[in-house]
Amino acid sequence: MTSGAILAAGDSGLFAPLMAFLLVVIVSFLLCLVAGMDNDTVADFFTANRSLSVTKNALALSGDFIFTTALLSAVGAVSLAGYDGMFVAISAIASLGVLLLLAEPLRNTGRFTLGAILESRVTGTATRVAGTVITLAVCMPVMVVQLTVAGDVTAYVLGLNRPGAAEVCTALIGALIVSFAAFGGMRGSSMIEIVKVIVVFGTVVAVSWAALSRFHWDLGILLETAAGHSGRAQSFYAPGLLYGDTMTGRLDLVSLCVTIVLGSAVFPHILLRVSASRNGTSARRASTAAVVMITLFYGAMVLTGLSATATLGAAVIASHDPQGNTALFLLANALAGSGTGLLFTMVACAAFVTVLGTVAGLTMAASASLAHDLYARVCSRGGGGERSELNVARAAVMTFGLVSVYLAVVLHHWSIVALSLFAAALTASVILPALVYSLFWKGLTRTGLLWTLYGSLACCVVLEAFGPAVSGGPLALFPHRDFHWFPLQNIALVTVPVGFFLGWAGSLLSRRSDADHDRYVETQTALLIGGKPPGSP
Repeated sequence: MTSGAILAAGDSGLFAPLMAFLLVVIVSFLLCLVAGMDNDTVADFFTANRSLSVTKNALALSGDFIFTTALLSAVGAVSLAGYDGMFVAISAIASLGVLLLLAEPLRNTGRFTLGAILESRVTGTATRVAGTVITLAVCMPVMVVQLTVAGDVTAYVLGLNRPGAAEVCTALIGALIVSFAAFGGMRGSSMIEIVKVIVVFGTVVAVSWAALSRFHWDLGILLETAAGHSGRAQSFYAPGLLYGDTMTGRLDLVSLCVTIVLGSAVFPHILLRVSASRNGTSARRASTAAVVMITLFYGAMVLTGLSATATLGAAVIASHDPQGNTALFLLANALAGSGTGLLFTMVACAAFVTVLGTVAGLTMAASASLAHDLYARVCSRGGGGERSELNVARAAVMTFGLVSVYLAVVLHHWSIVALSLFAAALTASVILPALVYSLFWKGLTRTGLLWTLYGSLACCVVLEAFGPAVSGGPLALFPHRDFHWFPLQNIALVTVPVGFFLGWAGSLLSRRSDADHDRYVETQTALLIGGKPPGSP
């Protein structure tokens, strides 16, 4: 998404959106302020002392799954690519199977950061350091994308369309969101996610209701009209529109779906959320409820995308943004009749609160890794004290957040699709293999784990850097340069097998000690009974 795309999606009726925007900001700040009063310990700050009910955790977990890209890009993909966009949405629903598989074992480890979870199986500071490196490598790119969108949405709501306005909004809103995370901790983040789910679902229901009523509640008419207005009536419900009908295009689509299915459930902030459950059973129940809500959400996204095509036409949507990221805004404006109506106000608020919740969650995950893994377990080796760790955690929130804000401002007019693709590929190619091996494979060794983490990370960096998402295309990070030799924009089709292979090969080639076997037995016992392995947290 470019910085001007959202600004062109509406007009200047600003009073209602501005008031709604201010209301969201004030309510979010008050929630974080009230919630943050109880953040006296590390457990309070990072996991809310595992005191959240199943209902609250389920709502917050659903919110963690809804990125800005899910809200905006999913609608755009369906509106412009038809079948391919719907296939991507189905892949997002399928990713919840990974969550159901891992939720209870993850909670039963008794840990809440990636490095700590992995160290429950493979001890040593190298595991904690590697977990921190991977966490930052995933969280930073996603933060930059989310903050860029936040600046664009805020600039529109305030009616600012001069050069540099979106960047200023990015800086101000970014600083505000980071402050929310520093004050509120996990409790504040959870409250924001719950508000986010309520606002987003309310918006989705309102837009879907208005869209269906426009077509007399007849899905057949909606589907037929969408195909007719797509400009490709014969192929709209056939594969090939998203990346092309070539072999490379088909592989790219499959690779994207692999990325979504395997990576969506293991983002660091989702691991942190699952670990905040009261026990393994609560984590499983919250995950099951989240599956239902996210399935309904993506079903509504498909309906909304088709409605956008049927109402506006694919050509109009693509003229505002080639990737269709403004389709939801354009549809809301069209359904409102004239001017910036209630629907557009709701969509703008939903987009903003989505960014707010996602950025707060990512910031918490990154700061937890920096403070709990790097500072407490590597630098001070457990001797710094809880108060010291809590202070470092808040400092880490501010530092990580402000660096992300700076990068979002600097890269604001760049095509940052590559950042999202890279982060998603890392979760599927690095985090998932490491977790699966650590939790379930008795043959894992220290060498195998580190090969998976660093080897797969290096593979992702190389293939992404020399792929078409970085150079060689109009939407690439460097559109006027072409040094790519890897053909796929989505690299997970190659990097996921590499990640699993490296863990297996490294473990096979290294010597497995008696301590490795003992650690496996201890970890499996903890997973079964919900206890903590030695050395927790």
